[in-house]
Amino acid sequence: MKFKVILTIIIAGFISSILIYYLKTKSTEKGENPEQTFVVKKGTVTNFTEQTGIVKAQVGAIVKVGTRATGEIVELKYQVGDYVGKGALIARIDDRELQANKRELEAQIEEQRKDIEAKEAHYLYCKKDYERELLLLSQEFTTKDSVDRAKRDLDMASAQLELSKAKLKGLEEKLEALKVKLSYYTIYAPISGYVAEITTQKGETVVAGLSAVNLITIIDTTKLEMWIYVDETDIGRTRPGMKVEYWVDAYKDKRFYGKISTIYPQPQVMNNIVYYLAIVKIDPDYAVYLRPEMTTHVRIIVEEKNDVLVCPNGAIRFEEGKYVVYVKKKEGLERRPVVLGIRDDRNTEIRSGLKEGDIVVISNIKPSRSQKPASKIEKR
Repeated sequence: MKFKVILTIIIAGFISSILIYYLKTKSTEKGENPEQTFVVKKGTVTNFTEQTGIVKAQVGAIVKVGTRATGEIVELKYQVGDYVGKGALIARIDDRELQANKRELEAQIEEQRKDIEAKEAHYLYCKKDYERELLLLSQEFTTKDSVDRAKRDLDMASAQLELSKAKLKGLEEKLEALKVKLSYYTIYAPISGYVAEITTQKGETVVAGLSAVNLITIIDTTKLEMWIYVDETDIGRTRPGMKVEYWVDAYKDKRFYGKISTIYPQPQVMNNIVYYLAIVKIDPDYAVYLRPEMTTHVRIIVEEKNDVLVCPNGAIRFEEGKYVVYVKKKEGLERRPVVLGIRDDRNTEIRSGLKEGDIVVISNIKPSRSQKPASKIEKR
């Protein structure tokens, strides 16, 4: 008998606990829980749109370094991940044959210059001889035939001198062309950056065809930009010069900032949704954290107001065609119409209807069917 009494008490207590928990839950759902309050004060409200972006390398930030030379690679100084400074030697291709041709040409040029010196001396001699024969003819100490012979020798010496000079010029032009060709065998970095890809190795033979053979790819990680895919419903509120705030999943607690520099007129259609690209130049200091092709979460700042009255979004209701808040007074709650300004994800600007220091009630009561959701706030 005693056991039955104890069991009955336990069962009754258990049923009571379940009943109390059920009643408390129903009370919470009906909004009968204690209401939170907020003291109206001045603050900042930032109206923004949320978009998705991608980090991209700027034009010229990725350079594929190649060569127009054919031969064996005798030196390749860098590997993937190495930093390369602008102007640094990257690779060298065997150029011994061209170097030998260069030395031969230089020797021919030197020989031709000596030949020109001799012919210039002969030309000057012939010129003086001709001038002397003319002087003697004027004094009738020589014949016309001697003058004509001296003139013929002068013309021949002049022609030979000009021919030697032309030959020297041809050799020098040939040497310059050879030097240009030799420059293809020594490859220098056109930009500073990190080696992203290597397509060949030391000891391999490259064969240049109609286009340059790619040896190495360099990326300048400081030259980045962000492509923001702005939804067509938000493009009307987006303009160049607007500030943006963005972050990446790799550094969720770190914020990056910039400005829209350009909006491309050509649309991008993905999954039957129309987007427009807004371009933001990325600060080089952010290159420590950001990498090409990273996905970014972007807030485009449409409008920002400072030192205005703010009220939590949860305190604003739409009742009977008006926006209202409930102000807490000693005698109870006062229903007060308000005129709204811009809003962000937490607060709304109050243009009129409240004053600094008013205490408003933040309620979890869901709006009735006749009420308009507070998220669709209209400017007045």
